[in-house]
Amino acid sequence: MMQTDVILPLVGYLLLVFGLSVYAYRRRQKGNFLNDYFIGDRSMGGFVLAMTLTATYISASSFIGGPAQPINMG
Repeated sequence: MMQTDVILPLVGYLLLVFGLSVYAYRRRQKGNFLNDYFIGDRSMGGFVLAMTLTATYISASSFIGGPAQPINMG
């Protein structure tokens, strides 16, 4: 038998995901959802874009270059 301390967070998570998808669907019906999503509705400042670029670079280097270090170092 499954325990309630496992089921309750799972049900809560599923309800949260369902609620967010209903919200996104309704928001998409209003209009320019793709512009809002992909380019941030052109409202992001330079600092936010710089931090996004930095996080992308660090993430890529850790997944690609990080595993190669033990091989190179022996």
